[in-house]
Amino acid sequence: MIDRDALRDFYDDYYNTLDDVRLEEWPAFFTEACLYRVIPRENYEAGYTLSTIYAESRGMLIDRVMGVTRTQMYAPRYYRRFPGPLRIVSRDGDSVRTRHNLLVVQTLIDKKTDIVLSAVCHDVIVPDEDRLRLRERVVVFDSEMIPNSLIYPA
Repeated sequence: MIDRDALRDFYDDYYNTLDDVRLEEWPAFFTEACLYRVIPRENYEAGYTLSTIYAESRGMLIDRVMGVTRTQMYAPRYYRRFPGPLRIVSRDGDSVRTRHNLLVVQTLIDKKTDIVLSAVCHDVIVPDEDRLRLRERVVVFDSEMIPNSLIYPA
């Protein structure tokens, strides 16, 4: 059974990996067959699947990381993620369904810090091999308007 301390450690590692821009490590937080979506609240609440970012396997997440780190050109920036309190929504066998708020800010080297994303994360976490992993992560952002600079994962 996955306890709250293990979940907190998992999320601490997850967000530290992203904030430290160790993007090549990010896909390992997911099961091989997984779902990762970043979706506007309006689409999510209406039951639509159209997402700003969509992946259904660890391989697709690896491709996204390669695209961000090797092919896209953008101004240097830093992201910081501020997760809200963790709520365990349900347990089903070995899996745990969680929910928490997330605020993501971005700082460009020559500009002030801006909010990039205000969202709610709906996750399903499972034990996989020797660690916890996300089987599903749906990041529902509040505004229909997000900067086109949503480069890094949430």
